[in-house]
Amino acid sequence: MFNQYQVRYGRNYKVVLAIVLPSLLIVPFILVLRMYPSLEEWKVWTIIITFLGAISFLSVWLAIRVYPPTILGINGDTISFSFKRADFLSPSDFSFKVADITSITPREIRGDQYYIFEISNPSRKFQVSSASYDWEDSLSFEEAMAEIGEMVKVRDLNN
Repeated sequence: MFNQYQVRYGRNYKVVLAIVLPSLLIVPFILVLRMYPSLEEWKVWTIIITFLGAISFLSVWLAIRVYPPTILGINGDTISFSFKRADFLSPSDFSFKVADITSITPREIRGDQYYIFEISNPSRKFQVSSASYDWEDSLSFEEAMAEIGEMVKVRDLNN
């Protein structure tokens, strides 16, 4: 039996990367601004405010893209993640066996539930959450996590 669910996949270090990466543009910006010392004060402030707005927008845009929508597929004892778009923040598609799950930890932020997965093959730690705040997506997400939870319980009983 093959089931598919829309979820969001994320890794915490990529959030830090998304926030820090745009801030690396601050030093070159200051050096370029120092090349034009004769600018009027209002022009300097306009440039600074525009730059800070662009940095803020870029940080938020990258942070949103850090948790890409993905298709969680459950086929027998194999769990797969297929990513809808490929960019430098999205990993390539991967799959693993239920036997490779080291731990699944439920967490909650402001009433929104997500799960932290630790797997051994390939070795990684990531989190999975609902694709959106929509009621149907949340229900689908809970169904997927319940199915995976049952698979892990059966695995533990057999060992």
